[in-house]
Amino acid sequence: MAGMAYKVLLTVSGIAAGKAAKKVTTSTWKTATGGTPPVDKHDPNYSAAQVAVFAILSSAIAGGFRAYAQRKASDYYTKTSGHLPPPVEKARKKAEAAAAAKGSKKSAKA
Repeated sequence: MAGMAYKVLLTVSGIAAGKAAKKVTTSTWKTATGGTPPVDKHDPNYSAAQVAVFAILSSAIAGGFRAYAQRKASDYYTKTSGHLPPPVEKARKKAEAAAAAKGSKKSAKA
């Protein structure tokens, strides 16, 4: 059940981050160019370079917002539940097992 709560928390935070990123991207584009952002890559009102710049800008902003929101969601989950989120625990155990296996191979060679 804890895994489901974490998934819901990540989904909600991702949606909120997406909406915030869209607002920031649109306002940044309007400030920089004075016009509305391209709606589609085939929009004849914008050059290929403008569409590419907008795609890079919007992807960077959305990725940053999403990473920040998911990090904060993980922090919140950890504080409220008292333990790491299930995917983080699983990844940590896998990394520890890999490190232990690597360490045992080094000691066997010596």
